[in-house]
Amino acid sequence: MKNFTTFSFLILIVVLTSCSSRKYVSYLKDHTEVVEMTDTLQFNSLDKTFYKNKLFLVGEVHEVASSPRIDYAMFAQLNEKVNIDIYLAEMDIAQGYYLQKYLEGSDDRQLKDILKKWVVYIGSISEEYRNKWVKMRAYYAQLPEAYKFKLVAIDKISDFNLLRELLKEKLPTAYHSAIPVSEEALIAWSEAELKTILETEVLELATEDARLLKNIQFNLANHKNIRSRDQFMYLNFKRYYTQNEWKDENIYGGFGFAHTLQAYDYMLAGRIKNDTSMPYFDKMVSMNALYVDSRLTVDSRALPKFMQDKGEDFTRFKYSQDNRLFMYIQGIADYKRITEPNSISLLKLDAKDSPYLNSTRGTKVKKLITIWEGYDILEGTVTTDYAQYVFFVRNADWIRPDERI
Repeated sequence: MKNFTTFSFLILIVVLTSCSSRKYVSYLKDHTEVVEMTDTLQFNSLDKTFYKNKLFLVGEVHEVASSPRIDYAMFAQLNEKVNIDIYLAEMDIAQGYYLQKYLEGSDDRQLKDILKKWVVYIGSISEEYRNKWVKMRAYYAQLPEAYKFKLVAIDKISDFNLLRELLKEKLPTAYHSAIPVSEEALIAWSEAELKTILETEVLELATEDARLLKNIQFNLANHKNIRSRDQFMYLNFKRYYTQNEWKDENIYGGFGFAHTLQAYDYMLAGRIKNDTSMPYFDKMVSMNALYVDSRLTVDSRALPKFMQDKGEDFTRFKYSQDNRLFMYIQGIADYKRITEPNSISLLKLDAKDSPYLNSTRGTKVKKLITIWEGYDILEGTVTTDYAQYVFFVRNADWIRPDERI
């Protein structure tokens, strides 16, 4: 009898926490735009207040198929509305340099070689991500000069071979043979030799090349000292903000969702928001993607044995943030009530009188088994402290019947 009572109690908890809330559903009905997968991904509900921000951050789960599509569509829409000056990339300085050249069509380097050692591993092998940059290149080519943007990479160095190629491209030939082969030696060389070379050759180098080399030296010299990627990206962002006078620039960044969470002062978005020497405390917006009934592609080694596709390096894993075993977002039933299958919906969480301004519903996570890193809700925070918009993706892998093979 005791076991039956305990079981019944657990079932009751599951049922109650799975229920939607009338108050939240009522709010969401007036602040949600549902876009079917077959439609052009254009969001018309974004208002003038939204476009007054100076820093726009889109947070995605990299391994989900729809993520590159959201990134491209949101960037293109923003660029057409407010003219984005800077595209921030979750890449290292050499990858960012050559990707900018790729967009401009002025370099013969293959996209697969630029992305070969991208820290977003799935992005280095994913056709969806490569196709996004192919589309970006075509988009960039047709932009009037006034609407062209600069891609700036702010992540830690992940491709040292590509960086050596860039050093040889920018340094005078006399120094090429001295550039070390190993990562350890290259870092030491940057601290001891490269700084001196730049001081010696500063008058001979083009201004833009001198600045790029100084930034390479900074990234190399601090590679070991700063272990946190978020801290590294923040320091690079602030360095470039000061260096390039970004105060009045419109900036867009597409990152893994964790980097865009504003409430955590140790994540990229939180560090930028809390830095009073920059103007982003009330001029930045985070738009994070949540997913149900979707799939992601993960390195099989990251999963327990029983979940791996046997003999495969990668596993296509069912991914739904209403899954009570691995990840359940309290209040996700509200999102499902006002959206439809096979859609990407935009939910505005911070409108006047929003219930999300006073609760953690829609953000707080419960789970029984931990596979991926999670983030606890900070005491005293509410949902809109983390992000102000949600892209709610249902059936990310869905394709039209006439497109099925």
